[in-house]
Amino acid sequence: MDTEQKANIIEIERKFDVTVDTLFKAWTDAEHLKQWWHPMGDPLTDVKNELKEGGAVEYHVGGTGLQITGTYSEVVPNEKLAYSWVWNMGDEGSESGYTLDITFSPDGEGSRLRVIQEGFSGPEFLKPHEDGWEKGLNDLSAYLASGSQNTETTGNEQTAGAENQETESAPTSSSDQDATQQDNLKSAENMTDHSGGYNEDPEQVKVGGG
Repeated sequence: MDTEQKANIIEIERKFDVTVDTLFKAWTDAEHLKQWWHPMGDPLTDVKNELKEGGAVEYHVGGTGLQITGTYSEVVPNEKLAYSWVWNMGDEGSESGYTLDITFSPDGEGSRLRVIQEGFSGPEFLKPHEDGWEKGLNDLSAYLASGSQNTETTGNEQTAGAENQETESAPTSSSDQDATQQDNLKSAENMTDHSGGYNEDPEQVKVGGG
């Protein structure tokens, strides 16, 4: 890389209100990535992340034919990722290769992400990528703030809720049912005017939102 390319780099830092572990997963896990990262406004259709030195990086973007590929040169879980970064634009050709240096670090009760992108041949190529990073990190921040990445916790809460519903709706004993039926019969005998109630037609209860 010549001196001009070294001078033309992008460096961005952003703080997030989640742990380093959560931030790292959102950056590398395929299902998380598909939720927040949409290069050129299109969703990811396939992701390959071999988190090891020499491992492959592949992002396939739907609708545009765009493929982003690279190779990891350094992988330290929850701390650092370094990899090549090539945009394959299909019929429009490919951009020259870049390198990304991504670091993850604790910051108080949250975490901090630092992105360095190198390999630009001139300053005129920086702006589109700066805009892309700005949007991407905004989307990542919104995704993490929504709590959508906590899928396991949500699943457990739903399971617990279902168990509670089953307990609450458990069938009553036969003696309880008999007592209830007798009470209903007495109420029916004593009621002479049905115009203000739902006794006459059970379907009316549904109309009333019961």
